[in-house]
Amino acid sequence: MPLLARYLLPTRIVTLRSRSREGAIRELASVLAPGGNGLDADVVINAVQNREKIVSSWIAPGVAIPHARLPGLAGIEVAVGRSRAGVAWDSGDGDPVHLLFLIVSGDTDPDQHVLLLAEIARTLRDRALMQLVLTARSPAEAWRLLVTRGYGEQGIMPAASAKVRLSRLLFAHALSVAEEVKAKAVMLHGDAVGSLRFIQDIPSPAKLILVTSSKADDAVENERITHVLQVPFPTLDRFDQVELALLFAVSQGLLARGDTVVSLSGVPSSGFLDTLLVIDVGREFPTVFAKSAETPLGDVEPQVLEKVLQLATDIAREGREGKPVGTTFVIGDYERVVRYCRQMVINPFRGYSEEEKSILDPSLEETVKEFSTIDGAFIIRGDGVIMSAGTFLRPEKDAPNLPSGLGARHAAAAALTETTASVAVVVSQSTGSVSLFKGGGLVMSLERPGSAG
Repeated sequence: MPLLARYLLPTRIVTLRSRSREGAIRELASVLAPGGNGLDADVVINAVQNREKIVSSWIAPGVAIPHARLPGLAGIEVAVGRSRAGVAWDSGDGDPVHLLFLIVSGDTDPDQHVLLLAEIARTLRDRALMQLVLTARSPAEAWRLLVTRGYGEQGIMPAASAKVRLSRLLFAHALSVAEEVKAKAVMLHGDAVGSLRFIQDIPSPAKLILVTSSKADDAVENERITHVLQVPFPTLDRFDQVELALLFAVSQGLLARGDTVVSLSGVPSSGFLDTLLVIDVGREFPTVFAKSAETPLGDVEPQVLEKVLQLATDIAREGREGKPVGTTFVIGDYERVVRYCRQMVINPFRGYSEEEKSILDPSLEETVKEFSTIDGAFIIRGDGVIMSAGTFLRPEKDAPNLPSGLGARHAAAAALTETTASVAVVVSQSTGSVSLFKGGGLVMSLERPGSAG
């Protein structure tokens, strides 16, 4: 843990009103004095100003660290002042300072005092960080920015990569945004960064959901992660992965209509996060929540939807024998769906036990892909049992507001979800896109899987 995190509280970061050195020191001393530490504001002011007369505490453009030692004081006390207008100082460049760190300590542990001064000096050499701290929208955000750096033992900062530093800063900023918009969760896409060690020392009151295409065993052991969402589609681009992760979170009951989520993502395997999104879940999926907020996906079990989407993206990417394939999966509300179906060919799944025709059975994957070349749809119960393949859909009415450019397969699937509480997943033979329909509307469209970007 960095030393600054040990000694600085968010409540001791203030916006300075004074433009003079003496006034700024007085403001910061008054922040420390009521802390139950026996400090007298006038004693602090005198000690700090006497030291300033000997040597200025200006250390870098825009930054000063006024400090003093007070015999008898136990520990170290720190306050931070921010001033966009600037405070007049005896600075090396003649310009005002904008960030002030007031530090007072006792005489029992001088090494800690020196280490803390050195840590602050190293941290604030980063001009971009200094600007972020200065413009942070709250003391809590400024505090996170100051303490979420790449630190080693005893609070000494090693040379962290620019990618890790960027990810840490963006993560800290996302937590502040989540706090400000009252987000239900922060969704972190782990495939972009690989290691999650950079989040370990960043305090977070928000629920933290990790999204990953792998099992992420190390993440499960990370106490900061409250839930892991496995989205096994590494070839999809990051925005499709964000949308899929949101849908999976909804299907598992982690998010609901009315929730806001902050999403942090980046190009998979790039080593850093670079995109922050604030998402209204209900607005993102209006057709999913159109008829039911309690069970937005009806009787469709989350793992069944995830498995169907995985198979659909495999079919879109691979085709069959080098040729593109189009097919449809209708999932859930079987008793109603079957009223609008007619078998086009002999049902290849008829006569098998339910255990033998579960779409969750990995041994059935190649069978499903082979039958995807047959005209017609797969009809699947909400618990994953495949009831038929090669099935013709004949809904009673057309789906309203279907986007232009979608074919008859999409229209029939969308219309069926308007009439029933089912979910339909359609693979386009011509474009390779994977579309998901619910409530008669297009929930999402995933472009042909390829290189992630």
